Amino acid sequence: MSAFVLSRNIVGKNKTYIWALIEFTNGNKEWYCISRVLRQSILIEREHNRYWKKKMIGNYITVSTTEYVMNRTHLTIGKITKMSVSHHGTHKWNWTRNQFVTPEHLLDFRDAYNYLKHDYSWYNRFSIWIALNYWHNELLQKRIKQMKKQIGRSRWQINELKRRAKKRMY
Repeated sequence: MSAFVLSRNIVGKNKTYIWALIEFTNGNKEWYCISRVLRQSILIEREHNRYWKKKMIGNYITVSTTEYVMNRTHLTIGKITKMSVSHHGTHKWNWTRNQFVTPEHLLDFRDAYNYLKHDYSWYNRFSIWIALNYWHNELLQKRIKQMKKQIGRSRWQINELKRRAKKRMY
């Protein structure tokens, strides 16, 4: 697809919208429309990478949780669990912001928080910190479980080698 057609899809009559199913820290999930700036980047990625959805699923993104009142809303961090493409946007408040981090980036909590806190109000910064802390801890727990599995496999292999060595001796 040429750059002209791609830009026409973004700006023209047949707009393409990207939707993400966002999981919150309480386990609830809601569909959010990806913001305009981030959508343009994702559509470009989509043209060059057929696995573009896999790149976004599992990332953590800033989303609003309430309607905008006088250009203000409550923000938090949610985890992207699904992606979808549609020609319909939303007229509600359920749009994402542009900032997101990958699980690898989230392992450095301080750096991820400094990036995501942006220039938001103290309340939103605090809300982002709490949600990000939850996701960071969940990510660490998953890593610990993976390491325990690896250690268990290694122990089993060592014990199996010892058992075989004893068998050969007799």
